[in-house]
Amino acid sequence: MEGRVWKTTSFKDAKGENFIFLNTTGNYTSRPSNDEEICTNSDIFAYGYRSGGDAEPVLLWKMHDFIHDCFTSATCEFSSDSPVITDLDKNGIQEVWMTVYIGCRGDVGPVGMKILMYENGKKYALRGETFVHVDDMDLGGTYKADPEFTKAPAVFLQFADRLWQKNKNQ
Repeated sequence: MEGRVWKTTSFKDAKGENFIFLNTTGNYTSRPSNDEEICTNSDIFAYGYRSGGDAEPVLLWKMHDFIHDCFTSATCEFSSDSPVITDLDKNGIQEVWMTVYIGCRGDVGPVGMKILMYENGKKYALRGETFVHVDDMDLGGTYKADPEFTKAPAVFLQFADRLWQKNKNQ
């Protein structure tokens, strides 16, 4: 696993014991080339493992996101409530939800935001921007759902929207 462990959780479902690791590098600096300024970088990683009894845990899924070579303010982090564990479709297999903020900005504008969900190794995502109110203007706050959500139980997208609304005002 890469990065330092930021948060862990475990749970049992119909498939066995599950272990979730959310890791981060924190901010670190680099110089893209000798003639450029020092930049800020940050990486986050998430890992989902399952153990089926006496066997070694098996990696079901992993996620890596990052911001590299940012000359201003770098953001690459999980929301404080991540991960959220559910079984919304009541199939005995838990869903793992994470909210991620990512961006490089030098102003008070929106930053990128994602709601990621994994169920039994399959990924679902909402992608968009946080919401900010600046100079009497509302900016960002909207998202687009990946096509996988259209094939999933409606309760998944409903829950994803609730997570979005809760976390969009970072």
